[in-house]
Amino acid sequence: MPKRVIYTSKPIDRKYEYAPAVVAVRAGLIFISGMVGWDEDGKICEPNDAARQAERAFVNLRDVLAEVGTTFDNVVMETEFVVDMSTYPEIARVRRQFFGDSRPAATLVEVSRLFKPEILFEIQAIAVLDEGDGGIAKGK
Repeated sequence: MPKRVIYTSKPIDRKYEYAPAVVAVRAGLIFISGMVGWDEDGKICEPNDAARQAERAFVNLRDVLAEVGTTFDNVVMETEFVVDMSTYPEIARVRRQFFGDSRPAATLVEVSRLFKPEILFEIQAIAVLDEGDGGIAKGK
């Protein structure tokens, strides 16, 4: 099946051995890797603030969606990982800012640890391409 790997212009995108997103062209789906609260160079923002990390993770997710010409409106499934479930009310407020009324199917999982000890929140997502996919299907 033809696929297209998606990178943004952020240096962190190529630091580790994964792609920020992969488009399954024929299926019209975008599979987005876990986004965390780091800046474009990989520095974790606010190591003790899950809501601020979530805000940055959603910005990073928005940037990947924009790279394929879509928005949060096209996210159909997302999974959020938190290291402390008690922080979720603040994270939920951040989530509403980005998804608004366009709510995808979702799963929330509490984990003991994420990729780095200072990471408190991570989100991964699946989105659909619009019929006018901006050339993604052609590999532009």
